[in-house]
Amino acid sequence: MKANLFAAVLSLCVIALPLQAAKPSPASTEKSLQAPAKINLNKADAKQLSQSVKGIGPKRAQAIVKFREEHGLFKSIDELAQVKGIGRQFVKNNLEQLQAIFSVN
Repeated sequence: MKANLFAAVLSLCVIALPLQAAKPSPASTEKSLQAPAKINLNKADAKQLSQSVKGIGPKRAQAIVKFREEHGLFKSIDELAQVKGIGRQFVKNNLEQLQAIFSVN
């Protein structure tokens, strides 16, 4: 009888311990929920820009860098509409995504 009881308790421990160990710690859960760092439009090079948003390839990325060099730092994401090859419609259609990925500070 004692052997059966011991076997049952041991079985529960063998099952419960791996389940307890598999639970993520609150700290690791918080880290996975943090948003990735934004790309600064005023500091990023063409390669970073071209890899950031679908629709901004090497040509548009180079145009952003050129615009920044000729006109100074961006004050808002909306100013991307003034960049040759990007335009208002692209910014309007992608504004939420652009604001999530880019910063100007």
